[in-house]
Amino acid sequence: MAHAETISLSPISDGRGTIGELSGFMVVDGTITIGGAGNVDILLNFNYATPGAGGPSTDLGPYTDFGITLDTADLVFQVGSDNYGIPIVSHSGAPNGGAASQFASVLAGHFYQATNLLTAQTVLNNPGLIYRNNADVWLGNSVTDLGTLTETITAHGSSTPKYTVEFTGQLPASFLTDANTNGFEVGFGSATCGNGYLVGSAAPVPEPASVVLIASVLLALTACHFIKGRRSRMQCAAARS
Repeated sequence: MAHAETISLSPISDGRGTIGELSGFMVVDGTITIGGAGNVDILLNFNYATPGAGGPSTDLGPYTDFGITLDTADLVFQVGSDNYGIPIVSHSGAPNGGAASQFASVLAGHFYQATNLLTAQTVLNNPGLIYRNNADVWLGNSVTDLGTLTETITAHGSSTPKYTVEFTGQLPASFLTDANTNGFEVGFGSATCGNGYLVGSAAPVPEPASVVLIASVLLALTACHFIKGRRSRMQCAAARS
């Protein structure tokens, strides 16, 4: 990604809408802008129940609905066969009585590589709740910390969106190398049920070897065209003589 690129994150429209009140969990939109040096600016706009009145005790804290604990999900990246993610909030342990061995302890704003991603079904641990249950929402049980981005959470009160979460900093070199080769797909569920799911993707940038190969092919085609044209002119001159 040698040039600036902005990836739009758009909500999935699958007819399921959101669980509960729209003010409880409804992601709005987002963007990821990556600069030439790997500098990144990630913006996520979403509604989320504000503290009090049956909502969480803190901004972006856990929220109980349908008898289960809903948490803010991780921003997850799939790059080829590799998984990466940025937790929006810190979390540890297994919510909803799940198997603790499946969960890692992660910190908000850190950029992780993970051996696997957890789906909504695993995090909710409720076979009866099939709300986007296949959505990837959390980093799995084995993670490697690749660095930290600066996270800024801005609350907007009663206006829409109610929160803007922004991450700024520099993406890890290993992630950029991987993404340059494979491109990436990104997803974010405003809650661990895959509620209000944003998705986006970036096409891979050709590797230097590929650029050289393309240039060589174009040069060969140009040379072939020149030689063919010259040969035709020589044949015409011979005919006239």
